[in-house]
Amino acid sequence: MVKNIINSAVFRIFTPIFYGVTMYILILLIFDRVQDLSENFLVIEAILCLIITYLLFELLRVYILQVEKRCSANCSISRRLLVQGSGSLIIAVIITSLIISFYFSKLVGFNTFRNELIVFNTIFLITSVLYNMVYFSFFYLNRTNESLLEKEAILRHSVEIELDTYKNKINPEFLYDSLETLISLSKKDVEEADKFIINLSDVYRNVLSTKNTDPVKIEDEFKIINTLINIFNYKLNNNLKFNISNKDAKPDHKIIGGTLVVIVEDIVNRTIISEIQPLIIESKVINEFLEISHPIRSKLIQILAKETEIEHLKKAYLQNGQDFSISEADGVRIYKIPVLKIED
Repeated sequence: MVKNIINSAVFRIFTPIFYGVTMYILILLIFDRVQDLSENFLVIEAILCLIITYLLFELLRVYILQVEKRCSANCSISRRLLVQGSGSLIIAVIITSLIISFYFSKLVGFNTFRNELIVFNTIFLITSVLYNMVYFSFFYLNRTNESLLEKEAILRHSVEIELDTYKNKINPEFLYDSLETLISLSKKDVEEADKFIINLSDVYRNVLSTKNTDPVKIEDEFKIINTLINIFNYKLNNNLKFNISNKDAKPDHKIIGGTLVVIVEDIVNRTIISEIQPLIIESKVINEFLEISHPIRSKLIQILAKETEIEHLKKAYLQNGQDFSISEADGVRIYKIPVLKIED
């Protein structure tokens, strides 16, 4: 982030010197001719301009810092301009008037110096405006940079989410297991291996083409789940079953695409499945929710690869104003998926 130049040590030390001398020459040009500059140039008056400039710059800087602290982030720009601008002008008038009055009345001994007071005040009022313009130019530059950085951060976060989602969709453990099963089948039964390839391609075509925000019919999700169950059963010896009770399901009932694939993979990753303890996954529509339930038989080492994608699904449903929840009770884990009623 660009540091505001008014807080820079170089600006605070050297700018008043250059600016004060320039303003003194400008004041001399207002009262005298160019030819008379060398004769009327007084070091003490130049120092006077330097003192006014230094004091004005520092007091304006301190005032602006106080405005920054007290003005909340929600403070409107118009209010900020009004408060900071009016305060800066008042400070310029007070500082200039006090110093000029002291110089001409106490040091020089003038009884009247109205014209000088007007000229000095006018010049240093303009100075305070210029000072604020410099400040706000860097203020808006920083705001623009912050906005760009926020957009870049959001974009980077979005890319990371997409990458995480893609990685979770691929599920390397499932892919490697499937390829190992395919190798075994190809040596045992070529026709069965061909069926396995078709089933695997159907699952991955569905997973990779379905976006988490696209609603699909529950029936279509059940079809792809049956295919996925068949793939798992090559390795699990048909000890995995998915029971469908969709008597309450209606044609206009939909869920976000890929939801059941994520849930079934999560269940298989977590649960012990064997001939002694086959796993039966139950599904039914109850009160506008599709409930997926299964007995809890946790593996000693659970693979939680789908947790990230489940979180994405929860956020996707939440954006639709509905809550996707997971609960455990009486030895049963229940995935409660909101049913989306969307007419074709």
